[in-house]
Amino acid sequence: MIRSLRARLLVAVAALCLLAGGVSHAAAAPDPGDIPPGSELRNLAFNTPATQSSTAYDAPAAGATDNNRNGDFSSGSVTHTALEAEPYWQTDLKASKKLDKVIVWNRTDCCSGRLSNFWVIASDSPITSRSLAEARTKPGVTATRVASLSGPSAEVAVNRSARYIRIQLEGTEYLSLAEVQAFGDEVISPSPAAQKWVTDNPFGMFLHFNMSTYQNTQWADPDASPALFNPTDLDPKQWAQSMKDAGMTFGVLTAKHHDGFALWPTKYSDHDVAASPYKNGKGDIVREYVDAMHANGLKVGLYFSIWDRHNGNSTELVQNQLRELLTKYGPIDYLWFDGWGWHIPYSQIPYQPVRDMIRRVSPRTVVANNDHFGTLQTTDVIIYEVPIEGMPPASNDRPIDASATMDTNSTWFHTTSTGTPRSTDDITGNLAKATAGNALLLLNVGPDRSGRIPQDYVSRLKDVGAAH
Repeated sequence: MIRSLRARLLVAVAALCLLAGGVSHAAAAPDPGDIPPGSELRNLAFNTPATQSSTAYDAPAAGATDNNRNGDFSSGSVTHTALEAEPYWQTDLKASKKLDKVIVWNRTDCCSGRLSNFWVIASDSPITSRSLAEARTKPGVTATRVASLSGPSAEVAVNRSARYIRIQLEGTEYLSLAEVQAFGDEVISPSPAAQKWVTDNPFGMFLHFNMSTYQNTQWADPDASPALFNPTDLDPKQWAQSMKDAGMTFGVLTAKHHDGFALWPTKYSDHDVAASPYKNGKGDIVREYVDAMHANGLKVGLYFSIWDRHNGNSTELVQNQLRELLTKYGPIDYLWFDGWGWHIPYSQIPYQPVRDMIRRVSPRTVVANNDHFGTLQTTDVIIYEVPIEGMPPASNDRPIDASATMDTNSTWFHTTSTGTPRSTDDITGNLAKATAGNALLLLNVGPDRSGRIPQDYVSRLKDVGAAH
């Protein structure tokens, strides 16, 4: 869902500034013509085990391998050492890799001048020397000096195989890094399953329905009583019929939002539908939704927030609850993640172990991860939040999810602030733009407190179906 916080967290793409002291103006990367359409170079440093000479201000080394280049320290994704002689940061790529270039990203909120007179050191053997002079002159090591930065990053040509990378300052100073990226010849291409999903399912319904509607806010209080959640006329069959009327093929229901309230009876939390008055604690809204979808020949998607403000954030909780959702309800075709990367960093809950678990228990499930990093490294389908970013480009080779609100006031959960539905022309126009650009349109409709889609939205969805 839309959030003003994310607007501050979006990474600004800036030109790479290449300066003196050994920094190359033309790293030997693969020729762009050799990279297949829609593909991208893999960041070899992502989620690798990083260490640093010391840690200060609760800013660990993993902040520079979490895929987040946001240089604002308050984002929680910037490293920091103590004030010391020749501080260093380093990581292990886990195997020797062909390495063309390393990109070092600086802080942007303050203190950017600290990242000066530093060395980028690469080696196939562990870099164990504490001394900069010893580390950069050890046999088999490549070391390149960067005098200063005039922008947010510096790109350093390496052009060798290496397993270990170190960034080390000369003199006595703090070392603080926003991100360190490493690129060679490894490429990530769109998965055929993700591309097929977008092609075969160009139009779907996002159903933001959870505790927020009952608290009349877009972000619910994670400590509110489950007694507030009490739909009086819940009707997933109506949801499904409205999808069919609009010409949609799938839906995505908010099984758990950032407040942590689960729409299914989960073993791993007491903040769930089983603790609510709905059906005297015997209800399971995910079950009702899935059954209605399958009965109408529609495909099933679920939204799941990695950020859990009630239960806390852990890989174990995420995997346990996902395992329930992916094994108890039959095929889950589409899994839409939120809160990951932009709030809960990959240094806290790593991407790959969770993605691997999903492949094991539900190999057909396509993942759309709303981290706004714009890379296939952390998703199968790249998400555009249309109220923030606009519609995706018409010329695009990667599978994209364009998530938009049907509400003219751009609310996601139905509240007293929710307005009238957008016009038929507006909706069908965005659908045409999406399909022209290798994207699907995921149109949000928020059921009201009764658990039904309001009648003016039902009518508009029928008009949309008749118009396209």
